[in-house]
Amino acid sequence: MKIVLISDWHSENMGYSDNFMPKALASLGHEVHLVTSNGQVYFNSPSYKDIFEPFLGPRFVKCGIKKVDGYTLHRLPYMEYRGRVRIRGLFAKLRSLRPDVVQAGEFICISTYETALAKPILGYKLFVECHVHASVFPLALRRGNMKERLKLAIYKSTAGRLVNYMCEKCFPISSDAADVAIRFLGMQKDKVTVRPLGVDTSFFKPISDESSKNERSQIRKKFGFKEEDVVCIYTGRIDKSKDPLCLAKAIGRLVEQGKPFRGLFVGNGLQGNVDAIKECPGCTVHAFVPTKELVSFYRASDVGVWPKQESTSQLDAAACGLPLILSNRVEVKERINANGVLYEEGNADDLVSKLQSLSSPECRKKMGESGARKMQNSFSWECIAKEYVKDYETSLC
Repeated sequence: MKIVLISDWHSENMGYSDNFMPKALASLGHEVHLVTSNGQVYFNSPSYKDIFEPFLGPRFVKCGIKKVDGYTLHRLPYMEYRGRVRIRGLFAKLRSLRPDVVQAGEFICISTYETALAKPILGYKLFVECHVHASVFPLALRRGNMKERLKLAIYKSTAGRLVNYMCEKCFPISSDAADVAIRFLGMQKDKVTVRPLGVDTSFFKPISDESSKNERSQIRKKFGFKEEDVVCIYTGRIDKSKDPLCLAKAIGRLVEQGKPFRGLFVGNGLQGNVDAIKECPGCTVHAFVPTKELVSFYRASDVGVWPKQESTSQLDAAACGLPLILSNRVEVKERINANGVLYEEGNADDLVSKLQSLSSPECRKKMGESGARKMQNSFSWECIAKEYVKDYETSLC
């Protein structure tokens, strides 16, 4: 089967679905192509230069074709259309590839509309994803003014209706994303199948040998962490939308109480946000590292904490055997069932309490092992790719 995946932007050093899903599908013996623009992830963010450029490099890379992890990566020129990303030459690329299946990486994208319009001409089966959590969709949280509601109503009856009509299925990544797709974007309920994001469990896995144990000790020593310290890791952007400062404040309070907790923050952000975390006792900040290096940082830690919103890094950390602490407002609670706890979002005092509840090594070990098993059995990209293939094959019958 020839499969084309589409993403508006792509960076090879990141750990998003467009990095791992093509690899997983290709490993199952299919011919897989990822078509994207020459823009890096978040290239159009006003803070790209400060947050992402030190790690990813320039906003744009060269166009071209290359083999990556068993699939073919096609980079086409980026162009802007009414402030939105457009992949120039997308139709011509699809026509040259003649795929059996096309899966668009997001619902509200010009590239998705173009693939929907091209479907009757090129004859492939179209699938679409929806990654929009309620936590970042104001109307789903009963916010937003009348103008925004009107714009969305028009969208639902035009572009949303087009995508719904042309696609075989829509794959939201969570139950709240499914609600957004149905209530606000125009998808029929019977076309919606929740399919979670995954983790590469061949790479992200717990400590299993002397080499990884020694690596853990070396990294902890590098940062000045003692063996008895409970190291709490956060990875991702260091900005207010993710609120890593809440974790830093909680760690600081525990340190002031003489408790052996430490915070390790791996990511970039505006200097003011980074400095605010560094000022908290017991907290260390390290710049972004390539996804393949993150496994060592997770293994060197004891608890994974994401104070706000959902993140694929939560899956990676759980696969490495870390218990998790997440916000009580996230909808992906399946990520922490039997392997983590929720805290009251924004409440540093409650976070202190939840961190202390994981102070026992035995408790962390039990939760961590449960989470790693769950990631292997239900969230591995291999398992998820097999489910996608079943849907693709059914549509082609």
